[in-house]
Amino acid sequence: MTTAEQILPFECVLSEEESRVLETVDIYVSDVEPKETERVIKFLENHCPRDNEILCHAKRIKKTSHDKGFTLAVLICSVEKITITELTILINNHNLGSILKPRIQQICKYPAITRSQFDEWRKLWPINFREDPRRETKFTLKEIERIKQYMDNAIQLSSQAKSKGELPIGCILVDPKKNITLSEVIDTRNSTKNPLRHAILNCIDDIASLERSNRVKKSKKIEVPRKRTFNEVTIEGKDDVEITLDEDDFVEQRENVESAYLCVQWHLYIQGLDEYFMVVQTQYQSFKGLLQHKIDDLPLIDC
Repeated sequence: MTTAEQILPFECVLSEEESRVLETVDIYVSDVEPKETERVIKFLENHCPRDNEILCHAKRIKKTSHDKGFTLAVLICSVEKITITELTILINNHNLGSILKPRIQQICKYPAITRSQFDEWRKLWPINFREDPRRETKFTLKEIERIKQYMDNAIQLSSQAKSKGELPIGCILVDPKKNITLSEVIDTRNSTKNPLRHAILNCIDDIASLERSNRVKKSKKIEVPRKRTFNEVTIEGKDDVEITLDEDDFVEQRENVESAYLCVQWHLYIQGLDEYFMVVQTQYQSFKGLLQHKIDDLPLIDC
């Protein structure tokens, strides 16, 4: 059974792009006779190309059907690009004054990321939209049961952290393909007085330490650039460290003040600039509400 056939015990946390409300910008448009379309489009492509981010998601032509047939309107360019006076002169110079009558129209400022955004924003003007199939993460019943167990373990870690005088936050990193727990850590910011010792960063450091140890052992045998793997973690090169967790890896953590979070399709990139400095980037899809009744029993904190 997949997510299409069941109700998940958690909900997706939308990104800023996914939860964005409609914002608009002004553009010039004009009605156009169907027989003049080819000529007009050629003029627009040569003199008013859609070469900016504002219009890249918008379609050039809008078709409106009605009882007597249909009418066409063309997108000319952004209002920011040219004044109405300059545009009128440009149109007249190409003998299109009787064909194009520019007017200002609003259009969505950003491309639609979700289906709901697309359905709402295209009412202003036709826009391109391609639904990303990777956005819908599917789980089997077996996977959900495992996830619940991992999250329960993370909650227990948070209780252990609290008993030690730490912030009640636990983090678990798992390889779901092999069903192996790679790391289990707690938050240690209280005891270390270090703001960077958050549970998630401790988890990352734990994995990095294991890989460094593995790397030192192998470096004694071979001293040339190489590529090797450690629990779905890929290390490339000799001097720089680049760690990429498998696309299907996920992290369960007790985080924030209201809910625990499940993170899937988690990409972790760690690049060592030298022995002291390291750059860390992460990409993941997050869910909330898993085992919420147990989370509610934990003290509220500001992470």
